Amino acid sequence: MIRSSDYWNNKWRQAPITYGGRALRGSTERIVCDVKNFVTANDAILDEIIHDYRLKRNSHNATAQAIQKFVVSFLGYLDDEEGSECPEFWQFPFESLQSGVGDCEDGAILIASLMIQSGIPSYRVKVCAGYVQEAQTAPQGGHAYCIYLADRSWNNQNWVVLDWCYYEDSETAPENKPLAKEGGYNGVYGELWFTFNNEYSWNQSNLEIDARRISRNRSAPLKEEFPIEMSLESVMTKIKKKVVFNGE
Repeated sequence: MIRSSDYWNNKWRQAPITYGGRALRGSTERIVCDVKNFVTANDAILDEIIHDYRLKRNSHNATAQAIQKFVVSFLGYLDDEEGSECPEFWQFPFESLQSGVGDCEDGAILIASLMIQSGIPSYRVKVCAGYVQEAQTAPQGGHAYCIYLADRSWNNQNWVVLDWCYYEDSETAPENKPLAKEGGYNGVYGELWFTFNNEYSWNQSNLEIDARRISRNRSAPLKEEFPIEMSLESVMTKIKKKVVFNGE
């Protein structure tokens, strides 16, 4: 069954999700960013990439696969702790494209941004963070990846995983990929912590992501670990202290 954007945007609870892994210029003071800002939907560099590498195809499925293949072949994996002084440093798409390297969330954000810029509706694209597990006896780890609401047989649409670094299956067309709800490739994708695109973010409650790691050997959900000083409320309180404009 094909459902509307309203259905998918409101199926799960929306909640603000903020990221606090970056610092002010020339300072060690970290700043807070709404995660939706990382998914770029109107960018000249992305436009050039889509045009030069012919990523926009004759269907959304073909476009999604072409973008997954591009990111798999282009982006080199570099652990955040190796690439920056911050253990969870998120890159914007233009940074990933110009550096040529990134951690799992950087490639996921790049895939999502390229898909939306190519004309795939935002409601059909999400960046996810959650558990992955290579085998039933293996420990769970944290990972970020992209999912896509693919056109399937019998006029259906279902979510599939578009990964670029953990278990990439870019040679498999979206209409043939294992379903995300069934664990994706080899059933390794587990419980989600949160999801977002350029328009909405979804979680059971407000969430602040600090500089700790999403990927590799993380074993606890993010929402259990964040300091209150990095909350959205604290940011607004800080701004209000500096504002003299009263709106009149």
